[in-house]
Amino acid sequence: MHKIILKYWIIDLLLGLVLYAAYTITIMNKTATGSGFFSNVLYLLNIVLNLGYSLLYLTAVVICSFTVFLNFIHKVRRNAVLSWLSFSGAPILGVAIPVISLWISTYEVSKNVLTELLIFSIVYPCITTILYLRFRRKNRILNSFTSTDTIAG
Repeated sequence: MHKIILKYWIIDLLLGLVLYAAYTITIMNKTATGSGFFSNVLYLLNIVLNLGYSLLYLTAVVICSFTVFLNFIHKVRRNAVLSWLSFSGAPILGVAIPVISLWISTYEVSKNVLTELLIFSIVYPCITTILYLRFRRKNRILNSFTSTDTIAG
């Protein structure tokens, strides 16, 4: 079981890093809207601001991925709600909710500053929920094998 939990943690961490790379590429593919000096300065400031947000996103994803290790505790692994919280609860609390509140507070100022970050922040908990469902299926299969072995043997 320890190998399975470690495997799902590695998958969770790698998917978070892939989302971070995709977000960074999305930021870098923006182009300046004007051709003057002032528009170039604003373009560079926008990139720096978005890179700061992306580093916060990366930090939150890495920290949230460590909660998968709570499944080493048998009580957490056995309870479906606690196991789901260890997979997707932390990403929802640590990534999606802060970004949604930040997006709502800045929506009146600029409607598209945090739109990409919002999209990637909602995708990450969805991916961790899919990982959770796969983990529960594998856990159920392993438990059925161990329960039949103990009854038969």
